[in-house]
Amino acid sequence: MMKSWATLGVGLLACALAAGVAAEEPKAEDSTSFWMKKKLEYSEHILEGLAKEDYEAIAKNARSMNALSHLERWVRSSLPEYRAQLRIFENANQQLIRSADGEQLDGAALAYVQLTLSCVNCHKVVRDSSTEKTPRKP
Repeated sequence: MMKSWATLGVGLLACALAAGVAAEEPKAEDSTSFWMKKKLEYSEHILEGLAKEDYEAIAKNARSMNALSHLERWVRSSLPEYRAQLRIFENANQQLIRSADGEQLDGAALAYVQLTLSCVNCHKVVRDSSTEKTPRKP
């Protein structure tokens, strides 16, 4: 019963976030920056939570980032390399949530570092894929 409530909560959060995304979603060419701005916002709050040992803030923002990554997956799932990086990101984010829920600051900090590395690697993939599509000048 508790798991179904949690699933319902995550589903409602995703719907609310999707409604916010739909309301705020900029033009298609600027959608990357939209997703990035939201993830940066959540990650800044996570870092603040880590610094203040505020487990509730860590978990809340990690859960929001998790919902956002599920929505973003629908937009970008065509790149296999992106999907691989997304799995790494999601695993690190889940560990971050577990550590925050268990009030394990060191585990949360390590998961945050892993999450950050996955972001850097994913952006390499996205940049490389966009330069491959852009014709090179002779």
